[in-house]
Amino acid sequence: MKGETGLLERVPCLMVTAKNKVECAERPIGALKPGQVRIRTEVSLVSPGTELHHIMGTHTKSSTYPRATGYISVGRIVGIGDGVEGLGIGLRVLTGGGHLAYSNSDASSVLAVPDNVDPLDAAAVVLLAISLRGVRGAGIRFGDSVAVFGLGMIGTYAVHLARLSGAFPVIGVDPVPLRREVAASLGATATLDPSAGDVRKGILEATGGEGARASIDATGTTKVITSLPDVTAEFGRIVVLGGIHGPVQMDLYSRFQKGNLTMIGCGSAYPADYPFTDARNKAVLLATIAAGIVRPRPAITHVLPWRKGPEGYRMLIEEKNKVIGVAFDWTDAAL
Repeated sequence: MKGETGLLERVPCLMVTAKNKVECAERPIGALKPGQVRIRTEVSLVSPGTELHHIMGTHTKSSTYPRATGYISVGRIVGIGDGVEGLGIGLRVLTGGGHLAYSNSDASSVLAVPDNVDPLDAAAVVLLAISLRGVRGAGIRFGDSVAVFGLGMIGTYAVHLARLSGAFPVIGVDPVPLRREVAASLGATATLDPSAGDVRKGILEATGGEGARASIDATGTTKVITSLPDVTAEFGRIVVLGGIHGPVQMDLYSRFQKGNLTMIGCGSAYPADYPFTDARNKAVLLATIAAGIVRPRPAITHVLPWRKGPEGYRMLIEEKNKVIGVAFDWTDAAL
């Protein structure tokens, strides 16, 4: 055992106390167990899909309150349990600790962050890896046309990674001007506002009348999912990247069967992508961020002190036209 390893009785955290209500709170953290490390959080990042669904009570799985929230954080190791090798005090790591000042994590689950990668960029790797599943699942080849629906963090990162993978054109679809602007800065060659015009017409025009070779949904809404066969090219792929928390009724004959389309879910990395497992994807993303190739920061529009966490969630729920990604700074959190 090395460093800080004992019981912490009052650790600052963010807690969901009721539906749509997040508060600053405190919670205990147990003593380190063998095989674990303790991490002092520097930044944590909100998952705008899974996390918000639980907070709003719209997730397929029932949500109970009070509940801890978050699963993306970056910090430095301050304690090492018995049996841990290859990790040292002071090492910066990406972990699933959530929105709290300290966390205990299994040593096998943390990922070392290169010295030249900012903690905020490192935190984005978890969401980037989800988007990368969709890009890999779409089987994108150089010159393939791609349409991404929903330009939150997952969709915007899908645009970015699709473009880096050689897709052209890359079309981003979202009603929020801020999101279209950020997607364009990260590689979208065209953006469409579904509230202002015919999206199908716009996609056909951008793709020479063919439709998108890959249509990626990052909205998680049934209305968008059911529209995708009509904008997807024959023998194309429909990628379900956003979590769909409800039943979907589709016409599987007119365009899906007759268009020879394939629909793909992206809950994890595919065996066919080996050796690019989820862990390998995260390592590659960290390396390409360090090299200046992958640029996650534009989609993190707000970085707030952890005590303003409730305001960050309010913005994500009520002011989606002003915010894309929200992170919390924990550097001044004290026990």
